[in-house]
Amino acid sequence: MCTRFVVACCLALQVQAGVFQSHCVACHEGLDVGIDKFFYRYVLVFSSELAVKAAIKDYLMHPMKEKSVLQEGLLEKYGIKEPSPLPEKELEEAIDAYWEAYSFIGRLE
Repeated sequence: MCTRFVVACCLALQVQAGVFQSHCVACHEGLDVGIDKFFYRYVLVFSSELAVKAAIKDYLMHPMKEKSVLQEGLLEKYGIKEPSPLPEKELEEAIDAYWEAYSFIGRLE
């Protein structure tokens, strides 16, 4: 029973990472600002895991200049992105994978 649970959790994490890699990382690869820098900016502005994830989701679903954490120069260079084409559940999974990939909370000694 426990083994099945662990396998199910691992598969869920792989799906999350897959959505994140194929939809998020793939888009950001061509930018001169790494995807990690966006993450650290969100943490700087919103602090907690819940607030960061909610802000990212809100921006990706309804992008607006007022919601962006990008500095003005980068906003001028790249503009405001189009709303995410991902269904809400997949978007949440991608955001969870993003948090897992770049969060340093709980990893500092």
